[in-house]
Amino acid sequence: MMRAGLRAVTGLTAVSRSFFNPNASGVLLLQSQWSSPALFQNSGSYRKMSLWPFSAGRDYSLPNASWSPEMRRAYDHYNSLCEVKSEEGEAKKGGWEKLPSYNRTLKYATGGAYLSKIIQSNARLFTRSIKDHGAAFEYVVFMNKQEKRCVCVFQSGHLLEGPPGHVHGGAIATMVDSVTGTLAGYLSGPVVTANMNIDYRSPIPLGSVVLIHSNLDQVEGRKTFLTCKITSTDESKLHTEASVLFLSIKLGTLFGA
Repeated sequence: MMRAGLRAVTGLTAVSRSFFNPNASGVLLLQSQWSSPALFQNSGSYRKMSLWPFSAGRDYSLPNASWSPEMRRAYDHYNSLCEVKSEEGEAKKGGWEKLPSYNRTLKYATGGAYLSKIIQSNARLFTRSIKDHGAAFEYVVFMNKQEKRCVCVFQSGHLLEGPPGHVHGGAIATMVDSVTGTLAGYLSGPVVTANMNIDYRSPIPLGSVVLIHSNLDQVEGRKTFLTCKITSTDESKLHTEASVLFLSIKLGTLFGA
Protein backbone atom coordinates (compact mmCIF):
# COMPACT_ATOMS: atom_id res chain seq x y z
CA MET A 1 0.00 0.00 0.00
CA MET A 2 2.86 2.41 0.86
CA ARG A 3 4.51 1.74 -2.49
CA ALA A 4 1.22 2.31 -4.31
CA GLY A 5 0.74 5.56 -2.41
CA LEU A 6 4.19 6.82 -3.43
CA ARG A 7 3.45 5.97 -7.04
CA ALA A 8 0.18 7.88 -6.79
CA VAL A 9 2.01 10.94 -5.41
CA THR A 10 4.47 10.80 -8.31
CA GLY A 11 1.66 10.54 -10.82
CA LEU A 12 -0.35 13.37 -9.27
CA THR A 13 2.71 15.62 -9.27
CA ALA A 14 3.33 14.94 -12.94
CA VAL A 15 -0.28 15.65 -13.83
CA SER A 16 -0.35 18.90 -11.85
CA ARG A 17 2.79 20.08 -13.61
CA SER A 18 1.33 19.24 -16.99
CA PHE A 19 -1.77 21.38 -16.35
CA PHE A 20 0.37 24.47 -15.87
CA ASN A 21 3.07 23.71 -18.44
CA PRO A 22 1.94 24.54 -22.01
CA ASN A 23 4.85 22.54 -23.40
CA ALA A 24 3.93 19.37 -21.57
CA SER A 25 1.77 16.64 -23.01
CA GLY A 26 -1.13 17.57 -20.75
CA VAL A 27 -3.27 15.08 -18.98
CA LEU A 28 -2.15 12.35 -21.35
CA LEU A 29 0.71 11.88 -18.88
CA LEU A 30 -1.82 9.88 -16.93
CA GLN A 31 -1.24 6.98 -19.26
CA SER A 32 2.50 6.85 -18.61
CA GLN A 33 2.75 7.84 -14.95
CA TRP A 34 0.39 5.17 -13.67
CA SER A 35 1.33 1.64 -14.54
CA SER A 36 -2.29 0.46 -14.59
CA PRO A 37 -5.84 1.70 -13.94
CA ALA A 38 -5.95 -0.75 -11.04
CA LEU A 39 -3.93 1.72 -8.99
CA PHE A 40 -6.94 4.03 -8.89
CA GLN A 41 -9.08 1.22 -7.61
CA ASN A 42 -6.70 -0.36 -5.11
CA SER A 43 -4.84 2.56 -3.58
CA GLY A 44 -6.61 4.52 -0.87
CA SER A 45 -3.83 7.12 -0.54
CA TYR A 46 -4.88 9.34 -3.42
CA ARG A 47 -8.42 9.60 -2.07
CA LYS A 48 -7.26 11.86 0.76
CA MET A 49 -5.07 14.04 -1.44
CA SER A 50 -6.16 17.19 -3.25
CA LEU A 51 -4.30 19.24 -5.84
CA TRP A 52 -6.85 22.04 -5.48
CA PRO A 53 -9.82 22.60 -3.15
CA PHE A 54 -12.22 21.01 -5.63
CA SER A 55 -15.43 19.33 -4.56
CA ALA A 56 -18.32 17.63 -6.30
CA GLY A 57 -20.95 19.86 -4.77
CA ARG A 58 -24.69 19.33 -4.70
CA ASP A 59 -26.51 17.36 -7.33
CA TYR A 60 -28.94 19.92 -8.77
CA SER A 61 -30.66 17.29 -10.91
CA LEU A 62 -32.48 15.77 -7.94
CA PRO A 63 -36.10 16.73 -7.17
CA ASN A 64 -36.61 19.83 -5.03
CA ALA A 65 -39.54 21.91 -3.75
CA SER A 66 -39.60 24.12 -6.87
CA TRP A 67 -40.44 21.23 -9.18
CA SER A 68 -44.02 21.27 -10.41
CA PRO A 69 -46.12 18.08 -10.33
CA GLU A 70 -45.62 17.78 -14.09
CA MET A 71 -41.83 18.02 -13.68
CA ARG A 72 -41.89 15.35 -10.99
CA ARG A 73 -44.09 13.03 -13.07
CA ALA A 74 -41.74 13.25 -16.05
CA TYR A 75 -38.75 12.68 -13.77
CA ASP A 76 -40.39 9.66 -12.15
CA HIS A 77 -41.23 8.19 -15.56
CA TYR A 78 -37.67 8.26 -16.89
CA ASN A 79 -36.14 7.43 -13.54
CA SER A 80 -38.25 4.26 -13.46
CA LEU A 81 -36.60 3.21 -16.74
CA CYS A 82 -33.18 3.23 -15.09
CA GLU A 83 -34.03 0.07 -13.17
CA VAL A 84 -36.23 -2.74 -14.38
CA LYS A 85 -37.34 -6.03 -12.89
CA SER A 86 -36.52 -9.40 -14.38
CA GLU A 87 -39.04 -12.21 -14.76
CA GLU A 88 -37.79 -13.51 -11.43
CA GLY A 89 -38.65 -10.18 -9.82
CA GLU A 90 -35.05 -9.09 -9.33
CA ALA A 91 -34.11 -5.47 -9.96
CA LYS A 92 -31.50 -4.86 -12.62
CA LYS A 93 -30.10 -1.90 -14.52
CA GLY A 94 -32.32 -0.66 -17.32
CA GLY A 95 -31.40 0.97 -20.61
CA TRP A 96 -31.54 4.48 -19.18
CA GLU A 97 -29.23 6.27 -16.76
CA LYS A 98 -29.80 9.47 -14.81
CA LEU A 99 -26.85 11.86 -15.04
CA PRO A 100 -25.74 13.99 -12.08
CA SER A 101 -25.36 17.76 -12.41
CA TYR A 102 -21.67 17.82 -11.46
CA ASN A 103 -18.52 16.59 -13.19
CA ARG A 104 -20.56 14.55 -15.61
CA THR A 105 -18.19 15.17 -18.51
CA LEU A 106 -15.12 14.02 -16.60
CA LYS A 107 -16.86 11.12 -14.92
CA TYR A 108 -19.07 9.81 -17.67
CA ALA A 109 -17.59 10.83 -21.03
CA THR A 110 -15.46 8.35 -22.95
CA GLY A 111 -11.92 8.37 -21.53
CA GLY A 112 -12.76 10.43 -18.47
CA ALA A 113 -13.33 7.68 -15.92
CA TYR A 114 -9.84 7.63 -14.42
CA LEU A 115 -9.21 11.36 -14.63
CA SER A 116 -12.33 11.97 -12.57
CA LYS A 117 -10.72 10.05 -9.69
CA ILE A 118 -8.37 12.97 -9.01
CA ILE A 119 -10.23 15.96 -10.45
CA GLN A 120 -13.49 17.09 -8.87
CA SER A 121 -13.88 20.51 -10.39
CA ASN A 122 -15.40 23.31 -8.34
CA ALA A 123 -16.34 25.05 -11.58
CA ARG A 124 -20.03 24.93 -12.39
CA LEU A 125 -21.96 24.68 -15.61
CA PHE A 126 -23.53 27.99 -16.65
CA THR A 127 -26.96 26.43 -16.31
CA ARG A 128 -26.15 25.60 -12.67
CA SER A 129 -24.74 29.01 -11.75
CA ILE A 130 -27.87 30.14 -9.87
CA LYS A 131 -28.29 28.35 -6.56
CA ASP A 132 -31.90 29.37 -5.93
CA HIS A 133 -34.17 26.45 -6.72
CA GLY A 134 -36.65 27.15 -9.50
CA ALA A 135 -35.28 30.58 -10.46
CA ALA A 136 -33.68 29.61 -13.75
CA PHE A 137 -32.68 26.23 -15.19
CA GLU A 138 -34.29 23.26 -13.49
CA TYR A 139 -33.49 20.13 -15.43
CA VAL A 140 -32.34 16.54 -15.34
CA VAL A 141 -30.81 14.49 -18.17
CA PHE A 142 -31.44 10.80 -18.78
CA MET A 143 -29.11 8.92 -21.14
CA ASN A 144 -29.69 5.81 -23.22
CA LYS A 145 -26.25 5.02 -24.56
CA GLN A 146 -27.33 1.88 -26.40
CA GLU A 147 -29.93 3.81 -28.39
CA LYS A 148 -27.56 6.77 -28.72
CA ARG A 149 -30.05 9.29 -27.43
CA CYS A 150 -30.93 11.26 -24.33
CA VAL A 151 -33.92 13.12 -22.90
CA CYS A 152 -33.83 16.19 -20.69
CA VAL A 153 -36.76 17.19 -18.48
CA PHE A 154 -36.58 20.99 -18.30
CA GLN A 155 -38.54 23.50 -16.22
CA SER A 156 -37.87 27.19 -16.87
CA GLY A 157 -37.68 29.75 -14.05
CA HIS A 158 -38.72 33.40 -13.95
CA LEU A 159 -35.15 34.65 -14.54
CA LEU A 160 -35.17 33.21 -18.08
CA GLU A 161 -37.79 35.56 -19.50
CA GLY A 162 -37.41 36.90 -23.02
CA PRO A 163 -40.73 37.76 -24.65
CA PRO A 164 -43.15 38.63 -21.83
CA GLY A 165 -44.16 35.45 -20.06
CA HIS A 166 -41.99 33.21 -22.22
CA VAL A 167 -38.49 31.74 -22.22
CA HIS A 168 -35.68 33.73 -23.83
CA GLY A 169 -34.41 32.27 -27.09
CA GLY A 170 -30.84 32.35 -25.76
CA ALA A 171 -31.84 30.25 -22.77
CA ILE A 172 -33.42 27.72 -25.13
CA ALA A 173 -30.26 27.65 -27.25
CA THR A 174 -28.21 27.12 -24.08
CA MET A 175 -30.27 24.09 -23.16
CA VAL A 176 -30.04 22.69 -26.69
CA ASP A 177 -26.26 23.07 -26.58
CA SER A 178 -26.01 21.57 -23.08
CA VAL A 179 -28.15 18.52 -23.82
CA THR A 180 -26.71 17.72 -27.24
CA GLY A 181 -23.20 18.33 -25.90
CA THR A 182 -23.85 15.83 -23.13
CA LEU A 183 -24.85 13.18 -25.64
CA ALA A 184 -21.92 13.97 -27.94
CA GLY A 185 -19.51 13.75 -25.02
CA TYR A 186 -20.97 10.42 -23.99
CA LEU A 187 -20.53 8.98 -27.46
CA SER A 188 -17.39 10.68 -28.77
CA GLY A 189 -15.42 11.82 -25.71
CA PRO A 190 -14.39 15.48 -25.23
CA VAL A 191 -16.07 17.72 -27.84
CA VAL A 192 -16.64 21.38 -28.61
CA THR A 193 -19.61 22.93 -30.41
CA ALA A 194 -18.78 23.81 -34.02
CA ASN A 195 -22.18 24.73 -35.45
CA MET A 196 -25.77 24.92 -34.25
CA ASN A 197 -28.90 25.65 -36.30
CA ILE A 198 -32.15 26.31 -34.43
CA ASP A 199 -35.72 26.73 -35.63
CA TYR A 200 -38.06 28.19 -33.00
CA ARG A 201 -41.50 26.78 -33.76
CA SER A 202 -43.55 27.81 -30.73
CA PRO A 203 -42.72 29.93 -27.63
CA ILE A 204 -42.18 28.13 -24.32
CA PRO A 205 -44.18 29.66 -21.45
CA LEU A 206 -42.18 30.50 -18.33
CA GLY A 207 -42.61 27.90 -15.62
CA SER A 208 -43.73 25.20 -18.03
CA VAL A 209 -42.10 21.79 -18.35
CA VAL A 210 -40.78 20.49 -21.67
CA LEU A 211 -38.78 17.54 -22.93
CA ILE A 212 -35.54 18.08 -24.83
CA HIS A 213 -34.85 15.07 -27.04
CA SER A 214 -31.40 14.56 -28.57
CA ASN A 215 -30.41 11.82 -31.01
CA LEU A 216 -27.23 10.87 -32.80
CA ASP A 217 -27.43 11.49 -36.54
CA GLN A 218 -24.01 10.35 -37.70
CA VAL A 219 -20.28 10.39 -36.92
CA GLU A 220 -17.70 11.32 -39.56
CA GLY A 221 -14.16 11.25 -38.23
CA ARG A 222 -13.91 14.02 -35.63
CA LYS A 223 -17.40 15.28 -36.48
CA THR A 224 -20.45 14.23 -34.48
CA PHE A 225 -23.83 15.30 -35.87
CA LEU A 226 -26.89 15.36 -33.64
CA THR A 227 -30.51 16.41 -33.93
CA CYS A 228 -32.62 17.88 -31.18
CA LYS A 229 -36.24 18.79 -30.60
CA ILE A 230 -38.10 20.36 -27.69
CA THR A 231 -41.66 19.22 -27.10
CA SER A 232 -44.38 19.35 -24.49
CA THR A 233 -44.21 16.51 -21.97
CA ASP A 234 -46.89 14.58 -23.87
CA GLU A 235 -44.93 15.30 -27.09
CA SER A 236 -48.06 16.68 -28.78
CA LYS A 237 -46.57 20.17 -29.28
CA LEU A 238 -43.27 21.03 -30.95
CA HIS A 239 -41.48 24.09 -29.57
CA THR A 240 -38.01 23.93 -31.11
CA GLU A 241 -35.96 21.95 -33.62
CA ALA A 242 -32.17 22.02 -33.98
CA SER A 243 -29.20 20.34 -35.61
CA VAL A 244 -25.79 20.55 -33.97
CA LEU A 245 -22.26 19.68 -35.05
CA PHE A 246 -19.56 18.87 -32.49
CA LEU A 247 -15.84 18.36 -33.05
CA SER A 248 -13.85 15.86 -31.00
CA ILE A 249 -10.76 17.24 -29.28
CA LYS A 250 -7.89 15.71 -27.34
CA LEU A 251 -8.44 15.63 -23.60
CA GLY A 252 -5.27 17.64 -23.01
CA THR A 253 -6.71 20.51 -25.07
CA LEU A 254 -9.18 21.21 -22.25
CA PHE A 255 -6.21 22.05 -20.03
CA GLY A 256 -4.23 24.15 -22.50
CA ALA A 257 -1.83 21.40 -23.52
